[in-house]
Amino acid sequence: MYQNEKIDMRVKYTREWTFEALCRLLEGKKYENIRITEIIKKAGISRATFYRNFSTKDDIIKIKVRMFFEDFYVSVFEHFLLQPEEDEQFLIQSFFKRIDEEEKLVDTVIKTNLEYLMVSGILELINLRREQFYSIVKINKKAESYTMEIVASSAWTLLSKWHRSGKEESPQELSNIYSSAFRSVFIALYGDKEELNK
Repeated sequence: MYQNEKIDMRVKYTREWTFEALCRLLEGKKYENIRITEIIKKAGISRATFYRNFSTKDDIIKIKVRMFFEDFYVSVFEHFLLQPEEDEQFLIQSFFKRIDEEEKLVDTVIKTNLEYLMVSGILELINLRREQFYSIVKINKKAESYTMEIVASSAWTLLSKWHRSGKEESPQELSNIYSSAFRSVFIALYGDKEELNK
């Protein structure tokens, strides 16, 4: 389960500096051509400090993505405690809004071809809200894991396309597009086509 990791401020700053250094290097170089030595130099940290915090350069992004999802989950979880009547549409809109605010992270995930990290994070959010999610989709157990993968993957595909095309729609508009598309596809696949006219 997501929770805010208790970390020393020096560790937090080191992780941030290292992520920023990687982002700056990505402005002029492909990810696969960036060496850890370059990241260390750009971040102004020692090799020992780097390896105390990361094992590989992928870890820089993995940790940043994990921290994003932890922060998002904690803030949304707190909101649901205060406003338990909120539905999953609130969760979708909140997530799309937060992604809009994390342009550098999204850009880095795309440039490094580590998009599976975002899909995994979205899947974890769905799993944590599975009771509410399944009250909406009402699906059999056999198809459950496939459906969750489809939902997570399609959410990230939409978000990354939106990011790449300049984010013309607002996060609210995008979440409405996603919810409408998901509802239509679900009904087409699993039944009750009369629902499409509601």
